[in-house]
Amino acid sequence: MEIITAKHAGFCSGVKKAIEIAEDTAKNGKTYVYGQLVHNERVIKDLEKKGIVFVENIEDIPDNAVTVLRAHGEPGVTYEKLEQKNILGDKLKDATCPLVKLVHNTVIKLKNNGYEVIIFGKKNHPESIGIGYHIKGKDTFIAENPDDASNAVDYINNNNLKKVAIISQTTMSVNGYKKLINNINNIFNNKFEQISLNLKDMSKPFVFVDTICNPTKQRQSDTEQIAKKADVMIVIGGKNSSNSKELVAKSKELGVETYFIQAAGQLKKEWFENKENVGVTAGASTPDITINEVVEGIRQVT
Repeated sequence: MEIITAKHAGFCSGVKKAIEIAEDTAKNGKTYVYGQLVHNERVIKDLEKKGIVFVENIEDIPDNAVTVLRAHGEPGVTYEKLEQKNILGDKLKDATCPLVKLVHNTVIKLKNNGYEVIIFGKKNHPESIGIGYHIKGKDTFIAENPDDASNAVDYINNNNLKKVAIISQTTMSVNGYKKLINNINNIFNNKFEQISLNLKDMSKPFVFVDTICNPTKQRQSDTEQIAKKADVMIVIGGKNSSNSKELVAKSKELGVETYFIQAAGQLKKEWFENKENVGVTAGASTPDITINEVVEGIRQVT
C-alpha cells in the first residue's frame, strides 16, 4: 500500500505568524486571545499550556489585559470594545493574517468607489463577519454556496443596484466560487466580469475579484491531484476549519471515499482494507506533528 501525502499541507504562513505572535506575547505574562487563534484543537491546547487564555466573550477579558486577536480578522467593533477596556497600543497584538487584511482593504476600496459588495463565504465564520463589517455590517449579503446565485440576483434586482462587486472569503472552494459566478451570470445575462486584485479598473458596473488566498488554492489543487490517484482520502483538520472542510468536499466531489479526522487516534483499520493508494492532506491550521502521526498511524493499522 502506498501513502501519498500532499506537498502543500499543514500550516500556512498566516497561521505560523499568528502562533508566533501569541507565543512571543505569552512569554511576557498572562495573555488573552479573543476566539480561537486558529481553527485547530491541538494548537489551542498547546497554547493554553503556555499560559494563554482563550475567551469567546469579549466581556471575559479583564481591563488592561494583554490581548491577541485571531488570524481570521475582526470587525472594527471588536477594536472599539477593547479600547474601552484600555486594551490598545502595546497591550493589543493583532495576529490577523496579512491575506485577510488584504481582503479588508479590497472591500473598503470597492465600497469607496461605489460598489455594493457581496461575499462568497460562511455567514457564521469570523473571517466573513470581519469582512462584512467593512461593507454593511450584519446586513452584508453573503452567498454560502453556488446555489445561492438566484438569491444574489434577487438581492441585486430588488435593491436596484447599479454597481456590484463579488469577493470571496480566503478559505472558500475555488471551484465553488467559479460555479457561483457562472450561476449568477447565467441568470444575469453574463454581466459580471473579473477584475484583478489591484483594482486598477473600477469602471465596470458588475465585477468579481479573486480573493481566495494562494495557500487555500495550493491545498485544494494538491488534494484534487492526490484524490484522483487514491482509493481512500484522509483529511486532517480542526472541526471548525473552513479550509479543511473544503478539502473534504473536494475529495468527495471526485467520488473518493473520504474521512475527516483531527488526530491519528481516530483512524480505523477497516478504512484501508483492500486499498492500494491512500491520500493524506491537511488544512492550513494543522501542525506537522499531527500529519506525521496520522501517516505513521496508517502504517500501523495496515
